[in-house]
Amino acid sequence: MGKVGFYLKLFLVTILMGLAVGCAETEELRGLNRRQAITIRDQSDEIDHLKKDMAMYQERANKEAEEKKRLMDELDKLAKAIGHGASVRETPEGPVIQLPEIILFDSGTAELKPEGQTALGKIVEHLKANPREGLRVDGHTDADPIVRTKYLWETNHHLAAGRALSVFKFLTSQGVDERRVYIAAYGPNRSVASNASDEGKRKNRRVEFLLVALTKAEGEGASK
Repeated sequence: MGKVGFYLKLFLVTILMGLAVGCAETEELRGLNRRQAITIRDQSDEIDHLKKDMAMYQERANKEAEEKKRLMDELDKLAKAIGHGASVRETPEGPVIQLPEIILFDSGTAELKPEGQTALGKIVEHLKANPREGLRVDGHTDADPIVRTKYLWETNHHLAAGRALSVFKFLTSQGVDERRVYIAAYGPNRSVASNASDEGKRKNRRVEFLLVALTKAEGEGASK
C-alpha cells in the first residue's frame, strides 16, 4: 500500500470515528432533550396544581371574609338592640359581643339584675331566630382579689364561672336548648385593658358571647 492509500484509509477511519462520536453526541442530546421535555411537562403540571390550590385557597379566604363580615354585622345589630354599653370586638376565635358587668350583675355577685335579664332576652330572641347557631358564654373579671363576697367566691375564677352559669340558666329557662349553650370562665386571664386603673378594671369585668355554627346533627338534635 502506498502513501496515498495509507492516508486515504486514515482519512476514512477518521471520518468514521467522527461519525460515531457525532451519533453518540446526537443520541445524548436526544436523551437530554427528552429529559428536559419531561421536566418541563412535570413543572407545567405542578404549576397548574399550584394555580388550582391558590384559587381554592383564595375562594376559601373570600368565603371566610364574607362570613366574618356577616357575623360582625349580625353581632353589631344585636349589640345596638341591647344597648347599655354592649359592644362587639374581634378575638382570635372570632367576633364576640360583650356585655359589661354593670348591665348584668352587681359588684361581686352572680345574680342577674332585671336589666340584665332584659338584655339577655335579646340574645334569646336571636338564638330562636337562628336555630343553627350555638353560643359560648365567657365569664371575665378584673384582677382584684375577692373581698366583700369572699364567703361566696373563693377566687375570681369562681365568680366568673358563677356568672357564666347564671347566664346559662337564664337562657335555657327561656327555651334555648342547653345543647346549644356552652360556658367558660377565664376570670382575670383574658383582660382587654390594664388592671392598673379603675377604667381598665371596669372594662375587664364583662361577659362575652361567641356565636358558633352548629353541625347539621347538632342543630337537628337541639331543635327536637
